[in-house]
Amino acid sequence: MKKINYLSGLLMAVTILSVFHGSAVAANRVPFSQEPPYVPGEVAVYATPDKLSAYQIRKVLPNAGITVVAVPEKKEKDVVAQLRSQGRRAGLNRILRASEVPSDPLYSLYQWHMTRIQSEEAWDLTYGKEVLVAVLDSGLAEDGAPDGIACVDSNRYDIVNQDNDPDDGNGHGTHVSGTIAQTTNNAIGTAGMSHGACILPVKVLDDSGSGTSADIADGIFYAANIGANVINMSLGYSFRFPIDSDQIIDPALDYAYDNNVTVVCAAGNEGRDHVGYPALYPTTIAVGATDYADKLASYSNSGLGLDVVAPGGDVYADLNSDGYPDGVLQETRIDGAWGYWFFDGTSMASPHVAAVAAMLISYGVAGTPDEVYETLTSTALDLGDAGFDPVYGHGLVQAHAALTGTVSEPPVCTDADGDGWCVEDGDCDDNNSSVYPGAPDSRRGRDRDGIDNDCDGIIDG
Repeated sequence: MKKINYLSGLLMAVTILSVFHGSAVAANRVPFSQEPPYVPGEVAVYATPDKLSAYQIRKVLPNAGITVVAVPEKKEKDVVAQLRSQGRRAGLNRILRASEVPSDPLYSLYQWHMTRIQSEEAWDLTYGKEVLVAVLDSGLAEDGAPDGIACVDSNRYDIVNQDNDPDDGNGHGTHVSGTIAQTTNNAIGTAGMSHGACILPVKVLDDSGSGTSADIADGIFYAANIGANVINMSLGYSFRFPIDSDQIIDPALDYAYDNNVTVVCAAGNEGRDHVGYPALYPTTIAVGATDYADKLASYSNSGLGLDVVAPGGDVYADLNSDGYPDGVLQETRIDGAWGYWFFDGTSMASPHVAAVAAMLISYGVAGTPDEVYETLTSTALDLGDAGFDPVYGHGLVQAHAALTGTVSEPPVCTDADGDGWCVEDGDCDDNNSSVYPGAPDSRRGRDRDGIDNDCDGIIDG
């Protein structure tokens, strides 16, 4: 196992973005009609082989009394219908998977942020295959990566330097790309949420993390023309610049929307009641950040333009007491050295949502940007006031619920002492309002009170 490095969240000159959907939202619920996969050219029948002499026998399962027969591919459903019309109990030989916990060792230990959005349940349905996700960022480091990105599109491009080598000298873009599609189930390092998807790295930020509106606009046009299904932009203008529209970037966002590309943007890291641009643009999905306790991260922008939230982490907290910060963990390269780094920020939240958008498109339950938006928002886990609220938007994105059209129920919160911490979130004494995860816990001198105030298992150190 590689050493897990620590790095606080990166702030970029072009800052995080958010979006408000008005008339652009689809009026009707997206139909959920995706059919589970099945073995091509096979049909299973409750019958003995002698009753199925018209068919070639593939397998006999005597314990159940089932016979699997060979049929022409693309005709499986027709054969099933025919057998059923004859009074036979027949069906497609569908494929089920074991509920997956990936072999990547750091996933179970430190990637708490994946399970918060139902990673394992969603992986039973799809990995996001055959979907292209463009990451407009500081590029992608590839050479020498111990873990790496599972699929990188050959059309990778560096708009900043006008070449085909978008190498990441910053680390931000590689980290973001890993959250979406890190190589998974290879018994190395970390997992990626939509690890069947392919990443199209488009370098629009230089190695200091800054980029121009012209380069970003060109990157959006480029990704749309290449055929990207989803664009992630963990970048934007700082809140101190009152920008809700840009004459150069707006047409590019319109072009992406018109070409059926879902654009996901980070809401910004200033901790203000205002979503930054370009996330604020009406055709993008604006993503705020939550911490380990599923509360809005202190740095996350919020407000009426916020659509959903996703894990962004907090590198200054260790609420699960695992000895490491509660950031988002992913592989990246910093100062020429590969490692697994904890970052935090809405930059880290946005790719979680972009990954789920890719899974929706791959699974066939959403195709257009409006359908993706409607599906994500209608199935999110409501963390604040009922319905939309300006703190959490429509709630915490839930991948499996979105894939299956299930409305996520808010969690039960038992907070008898009114300290703002639920028992379910780790409050170890719900009868004492001075006891909760992260509370000040005296460890030295005369102030020892014999109480484990911060719920870390150590009483006054």
